[in-house]
Amino acid sequence: MLNNLLYILPGITLILFFFNIYWKGNNVSSCILFILTLLPLMDLKVTIEAWGGFKTFDVICYYSLFFLLKDFITIDLKNHTNFYFVLFILLTIIILIGGLASEFPQHTYLNVIKILPIFIFARFYIKECFNDPSFFIKSINALKISYVIALGFLLVQWVVGLKFTFYPELGPNTFDEVTGAIRYPGVFYDSQASGQFMAMGSFIFLFNENNASRKTLALNYFAFVAAIIGIVLAGSRAAFGGFAIGLVIVFFMAARQYRVYGLVLIVLCGLAYSFLSTKTVLFARAGNLSEDYLFRKSIWQKAFDISKEHPYLGIGAENYQKYIKRHAQDQYLEIKEGELLYFDQPENGYLKIMVELGFIGFLIFILFLIVPLISGMVYNLKGLYDNRVAIFIAALACFLVEFNTVYSIWDTRILVMVVSMIVLILTYPVEQFSAPHSNQ
Repeated sequence: MLNNLLYILPGITLILFFFNIYWKGNNVSSCILFILTLLPLMDLKVTIEAWGGFKTFDVICYYSLFFLLKDFITIDLKNHTNFYFVLFILLTIIILIGGLASEFPQHTYLNVIKILPIFIFARFYIKECFNDPSFFIKSINALKISYVIALGFLLVQWVVGLKFTFYPELGPNTFDEVTGAIRYPGVFYDSQASGQFMAMGSFIFLFNENNASRKTLALNYFAFVAAIIGIVLAGSRAAFGGFAIGLVIVFFMAARQYRVYGLVLIVLCGLAYSFLSTKTVLFARAGNLSEDYLFRKSIWQKAFDISKEHPYLGIGAENYQKYIKRHAQDQYLEIKEGELLYFDQPENGYLKIMVELGFIGFLIFILFLIVPLISGMVYNLKGLYDNRVAIFIAALACFLVEFNTVYSIWDTRILVMVVSMIVLILTYPVEQFSAPHSNQ
C-alpha cells in the first residue's frame, strides 16, 4: 500500500528537515530533535546501493557536520565522554586496515564514510545535553513521539495486513506459508528488527519528570503496555527475552517498592503463556526452540571458525556474505525452489562483528556498550545518578540480549536508538535529577 511512496518519502523527509531548520533555526538542537522525532523515516534510502545506499539520516548528519562544524570540533578536555571519541578513532583504524587487508577491499572507504554519520549524531547529541540541561528531557520526549508513530503504524498494519508497509518486499520471516503465521514488521523490513525496536524503546515511557501530572503518567504507562502488544505482534523471542531482562533491572534498581509487582507480573506472564501458547506467533514458536537452537548453533560454529582463521583484523567490514559465497557455500537458505539466499550475518550480531572486524574490533565494539552500562550502575550506587537511570540501563541491556540472535544495527533506526540510550546514560544530569522521584 505504502511501498509506492518508498521513492517519494526520502525527498519529503529532507524537505521537512529544511523547513524545520528554517523554522527552528540552523542549530544542533533542531537537527538532533528532528532525527529523534521522525526516527521511523531515518532509514529511507536517498541513493541506490550502487551509489552507496546512503539514507536520510546520513544526509542530515553530513549537513549538520558541514554547517555546524565549529560546534562539532570544539573539544572539552573535562568531558569524560572523550574516551568514546578515542574508541571511535581506533575502530575506524581497524575497519580501514582490516578492509584493505581483506579479500574484498572494494568497499572499505565507503564503509568508513557510512559509519561516520552515527558518530556525528552521537557527538552532537552529547554536546547538546551538556550545553543545555533542558535538552535531556526534550530528546526523550522526541523519542517518545517517534516510538508512538512506529507503534501506531504497527497496530494499523495488524488491522489491515502486510500490504501496509514501506517496502515492496518484506523479510522472509514475516509470513510462514505452511502455518499461516504472521510476524508483523511495522515500519521495518524485518520483524525481528521491529521486535527489538519495540522492546528497547518501550522503557523510555517509564521515565517521567518529577512534576509530571497524573494524566502524563497515565499516558506514558498506557504506551508502555501497548508496547508489549507490539513486541508480541513482532513475534521475536529475543526481543521478549531482552524486554524481560530489562524489566528485572527496572524493578530491582529503579523502584524497590515495585519488586512485589514484578513477582506478580511473572506469575501473570506464566498464566498468559498457558492461555496464549496456541494463539500467538510469539508463544507458538516456543515449541521450536530446540530445533531453532540446533540450526543457529551450526551457523554460529561456522562463523566462529572463520573468526579463528582471521583473528586480528577479520575479513573486512560488510564482507560476510561475500566471504560465505566464496568459502562456505553451504551457508544459505532456500527461500523458494531454486532461489538461494546466502547468509549476510550468522544469526548473531556479536559473531558478525567478530568475524568482520576480528577480535580487536570486537573488543572495541563491546567497550562501546559495556562501559556506559557499568558506569551508569556505578554512578547510581555512588548517588550521583538517581534510580531512574536504570530505565536507560534496562533499554541498553535489552539490546545486549536481543543482539545475540540477529545483527540488527544495519537498520539506522535501531542503531540510533541504541546510541541514544548510551548518550542518555552518559549525560544523565547529576544535579537536576538527584532528588528522589516521587512518582516511583
